[in-house]
Amino acid sequence: MQSNLSNLIVMKFGGTSVENQERLLSVSKIIQKEINSGKKVIAVVSAQGDTTDKLLELSKKITNNPDLRELDVLLSTGEQISIALLAMTLQSIGIKAISLTGWQAGITTCNCYSSAKILDIFTDRINNELKNHDAIIIAGFQGINKNEDITTMGRGGSDTSAVAISAALNAKECLIYTDVDGVYTADPRIIKNAKKIKEISYDNMINMSDMGAQVLNKRSVRLAKKYGVEISVLNSMSKNPGTKIKKIKEVDFSANPVASLVIQKDLFLLKIKSKKFDYIFEKIQKNKINISDIFFENSFCLMLLNQNYLNQIQELFVNFKDYEINLNLSKISIICTNQDIIFEIFAKIKKITKNIKIKYAYVCEYISIILESKFNSSIINKIHDSVCS
Repeated sequence: MQSNLSNLIVMKFGGTSVENQERLLSVSKIIQKEINSGKKVIAVVSAQGDTTDKLLELSKKITNNPDLRELDVLLSTGEQISIALLAMTLQSIGIKAISLTGWQAGITTCNCYSSAKILDIFTDRINNELKNHDAIIIAGFQGINKNEDITTMGRGGSDTSAVAISAALNAKECLIYTDVDGVYTADPRIIKNAKKIKEISYDNMINMSDMGAQVLNKRSVRLAKKYGVEISVLNSMSKNPGTKIKKIKEVDFSANPVASLVIQKDLFLLKIKSKKFDYIFEKIQKNKINISDIFFENSFCLMLLNQNYLNQIQELFVNFKDYEINLNLSKISIICTNQDIIFEIFAKIKKITKNIKIKYAYVCEYISIILESKFNSSIINKIHDSVCS
């Protein structure tokens, strides 16, 4: 069901933005400013700080293979703590606020526990609460399925919740507040000359997310593109302008030939020396292990994964001998706005990395290279400065 409230603004606040009382008060002031300008606010909130990781650790003390339904019941409590505390903080400064869980807000999902997709949002409860409240605080990352069971949407699911709510309420913009000033040409914590991007297209942001950029959940950007919801990425702890993600009709390729460079480090390559691919993929999918890339070398299947999954993979295939693992790999992906110069950019990269052993490289809508060495920040900075300047 789609609503239309012209004075409505949808905001999303990540875990670091609400991790303590000081941050909660800061977020409340941001919401208060919008309310004072005559707007109603929907604030979608993540779990505080590293709460989700702590809850996962609690489950591991019981079992390494928890029932996914029960895991969702556990993980959903993180966001419920956040929404209650933020609603209380807003009430303490005189704002009429109420908190709603994902299911109270009418978010319905498929039956896939821990990786659910939103099917619909029934907005009756939200619309009714907006009559009596200036701010509604909604738990991100969660919903309810047809069995009336709690479901969660996986890492970054609160981004998807916020965009979906924006679409359901016909809000044309969704403000995503994080701990960075926007989207950069590379991770500014690693690349010293990374530049903030003022505007970026949906497609380029989707490619960045697909390649491992952590700024936004890729499902949320695809949803924003589908429903025409513009996203602004902002810093909840500064007043600096952020990045707008939207449909861009014309791009000056000469001024901005490359959108960004995305870095994934601490990866390993799982090389399967067997044709039992269906068996292997089924076990990996069942255990919710995220694969960065899949490709083939002769008759072998190669899968690139984060080293956080290393122990899990070794446990899964303890009795399976036809595989080998290459550790300490880094993947560098360059997303281009102008496909006409992609091979020119690849030639620059090859020149910079001529003295470094590259395990694999591939060029399609983007360029990716896998380095067979430990992460080398100096080389990555050189690549960025050569192709993103």
